[in-house]
Amino acid sequence: MISRSDMKKNHFLFTCQSIGYRFSPQIYLSSANSYLGKVVSVFDATMNIKMINNELLVVTLGKIRSPITLNLFPAHDITSGFKGLVSYGSKLRKQDNETLLIGKPLRIDLNKSRIFQNNFEKPCYKNLKGFAKAYSRIFDTLLKTARRGCLLDPDFTTSGLLSKSLAQIQRYIQTKDNKKFVEQISNTLMEFCGKGPGYTPSGDDFMCGYCVLFNKLTDLSRATNIVLHGKKVVNSTTWMSSKLIEYYEKCIVDEQIQEMINSVSTGDPEKYMSLLCQISYRGHTSGADIGIGMTAALYTIIDQKFHTEYLSIFYLSRVFSCCIGRKCLTTKWTKWKL
Repeated sequence: MISRSDMKKNHFLFTCQSIGYRFSPQIYLSSANSYLGKVVSVFDATMNIKMINNELLVVTLGKIRSPITLNLFPAHDITSGFKGLVSYGSKLRKQDNETLLIGKPLRIDLNKSRIFQNNFEKPCYKNLKGFAKAYSRIFDTLLKTARRGCLLDPDFTTSGLLSKSLAQIQRYIQTKDNKKFVEQISNTLMEFCGKGPGYTPSGDDFMCGYCVLFNKLTDLSRATNIVLHGKKVVNSTTWMSSKLIEYYEKCIVDEQIQEMINSVSTGDPEKYMSLLCQISYRGHTSGADIGIGMTAALYTIIDQKFHTEYLSIFYLSRVFSCCIGRKCLTTKWTKWKL
């Protein structure tokens, strides 16, 4: 427990507002003074912790909750963020039933924390029709939210990867054996693993987005879930990125991604497009690439259900008549021939 004298002495006290359900048992049931994990990366508003059971815990000052996140609020003003308080290798320990410690200066009060758990709507077949009709506006939204280096505006490391892969998936849609169909998609997704720029590579973010939406809508497609080759993923990218791919594959996501999936389940393209814009600000290209992956999975399922070819229009030649900075004033989409 944090005493009043501790609060006066310690200028780096945080209150925990939310604990992800993935870690609430481990945190609450562990004994006092136990070692729980260590910091593997730290930024101003976020730090990532590798737990002793090889799981990823994200500690953040942000408000978006997640099953793998501790959402903190500073009890006092801080000017340097986490970077000025902890460093790589700082240990996460449980002081007592109400307090966590990270390194020496950072104390977390658990007393008022609540447990966050995902809550998904049940998908409905008829609700996909609205997304089939809105494909052009959704693709335009993706283009407008693209970031330099993402898969819609790639650098040399991912140039041509998206178009080639979507062409393959479009052909796979004709496969009648659903198990084989999913295996083909899984093999294609592995070509993205570890590719591209970013703290989590662009290809990994695309894999995350594709897997979570596809797996959440498998009841509609009558396909099996995508299960990627775990060892190949670990050997192809960073530890942290491999864990995020694992979580997205299992539909363990933050509440904003959950809202995007629920907007598909409830047939709300407008909300989906709004959330595409919101998540595009994550990281440098992470949010944009997650959105690209989710949308690719969405139109894979739509094409399979309605025998359409929207996925073949997904990656299109773009003609800009006038651009100011990164904002395109006129955009023409033409069908990309497979």
